[in-house]
Amino acid sequence: MSYKLIAIDIDDTLLDSRKTISTKNKLMIAQALQNNIKIVLCSGRPHKAMIKYAEELGIKGSEQYMITNGGAIIENMHGDFVMQKTLSNEFYRNFVAFTETNDLSYCVFDVHGNVYTSNNYNIDAYTIAMAFENNDGLLIRRPEDLPVSFEITKAVINGQEQKLDEITNFIKESFTDYFVVRTGVGYLEIFPNRVNKGNAVAFLSNKLGIDLQEVIAIGDRDNDIPMLKIAGTGIAMANATSGSKAASDYVTTDNNHDGVGNAIEKLLQI
Repeated sequence: MSYKLIAIDIDDTLLDSRKTISTKNKLMIAQALQNNIKIVLCSGRPHKAMIKYAEELGIKGSEQYMITNGGAIIENMHGDFVMQKTLSNEFYRNFVAFTETNDLSYCVFDVHGNVYTSNNYNIDAYTIAMAFENNDGLLIRRPEDLPVSFEITKAVINGQEQKLDEITNFIKESFTDYFVVRTGVGYLEIFPNRVNKGNAVAFLSNKLGIDLQEVIAIGDRDNDIPMLKIAGTGIAMANATSGSKAASDYVTTDNNHDGVGNAIEKLLQI
């Protein structure tokens, strides 16, 4: 099989537990790029929290792309949007009211990757971690403090793993017209309907004239399942969830043992 695009999740996939990219992962990605294979970082993170990794890997230019905000935005490396889908201001206001009624910690992201909350009396550690990861602070704003044109790419309910285990089904039942998924320890995220990594990979592949059978997807969490299923070859990390492994064609080594690099080496034979 000749591959033309590799979509790679970032956290607990490309990055090891220290949030660094291993030497072998860098080497194999560099060789793929030299073979004119597109490397597309595909994450729930916004642009600001992804760009440093793309730069570290030498992914640059108007013909290279990132999928950000869990599939809500596709952009090239010059920052031009190829696709953008948002949640309305009405949704945003209703969501904040919902969190207040149910005493939930939350944050939301705008199209520029800015992080907002109004939980100034009880900001969860995971909310702070998301803002820190984004390198741009946390904006404390009430919905009425923002313009009626304000829209978001995703809403995030933050909390301890046990708490999220207890409320995940309740949240899914409360937001049935949206894509609700656990994206990591402490994060339960809500996206526009049909916004996910799989549909974003399909959209970008179609735009580039790449058959999905020529696509590799590599991930570890349930929000990676749509792209693992839609790609010609889906690869789960050894540290992946059981659902991700079930959706994949095979399992590589874990994120602390060059899982991405080993998968690329095996499939591309480079």
